[in-house]
Amino acid sequence: MFFITIMLIYGWLGGMRSVAYTDTMQGIALLFGVFMLLIGSIIYFGGLPTAADYMQAYAPEKLGVPDGPGVANWFSLLLLVGIGAAVYPHAVQRIFSAKSEKTLKRSFTQMAWMPFLTAGVVFIVGIIGIAAFPGLDTAESEQLVGMMASAVANQNALFYWAMVLLFGGVIAAIVSTADSVLLTFSSIVSNDLYGRYINPTASQNKKILVGKLVGVAAVVLLVIIAWFPPATLYQIFVLKFELLIQVAPALILGLYWNRLHPKAVFAGMLTGTVFASYMTFANITPLGIFSGLWGLLINLLICVIGSLFMSVSAAEEEEADQVIGM
Repeated sequence: MFFITIMLIYGWLGGMRSVAYTDTMQGIALLFGVFMLLIGSIIYFGGLPTAADYMQAYAPEKLGVPDGPGVANWFSLLLLVGIGAAVYPHAVQRIFSAKSEKTLKRSFTQMAWMPFLTAGVVFIVGIIGIAAFPGLDTAESEQLVGMMASAVANQNALFYWAMVLLFGGVIAAIVSTADSVLLTFSSIVSNDLYGRYINPTASQNKKILVGKLVGVAAVVLLVIIAWFPPATLYQIFVLKFELLIQVAPALILGLYWNRLHPKAVFAGMLTGTVFASYMTFANITPLGIFSGLWGLLINLLICVIGSLFMSVSAAEEEEADQVIGM
């Protein structure tokens, strides 16, 4: 609750610039902390050879080649996360807030390889944790990094403060990501909903105030949901991308096709979201492929076919040409 309050304060006062500063600080803390966790895990738990020997003896299925449905499931997850992460609304908003094109290119150059480094380190820690804390069930396994960090922190003062820095960075990362989404959500409410349909004559200050107040109300609702989580972190993670991926046709096709019709986009997005949600809650996964991708396929078909049959006015087509630079 304390960190949520801090998030609301600096988001209310500082906007996207404050998020950029916190991202920088938490990124440094996370990078240092996660590497110290890896070093401590190798020193005190034996590293990858020990984990491999344990799995060979007690859990050989973890070293086996996945079957066909398993490969399809993992490949669909890669597609789901790859496409979904590329259309994060708050990430797109950050593109427009960059100081210059040079700064943006330099940022993306680093972002292209950095996730492999940071996520790869955590992956290795997780492999080591199989031998360090065997026999965990699904819920307990989601606490593995915390358990390993706690064990490493108890060894000496250096690792203790490194783990404090790590979890401070984790909390800051969660808060800054949530704040980016909150700012984007508030902007959608203030400009696209309230300013366009509810009160078009409202001043800019009033629209911003309405967006912030609605954002605060949304945070309160989400805190209640987080306090009583409806599923595991992994399931929530997948569900997020299954819904988020439905905006991909609007953003990706909209960049390259000036005939894309807004009504077809909305119909496809709505249909894909409803279809993916139903399949998720009904636990329907044909061929082992996540429901979000099936929803995206239907979404894409509606967008393309609907845009081909719906006419676009000359003014709309000219505006699209100016936006996408064709």
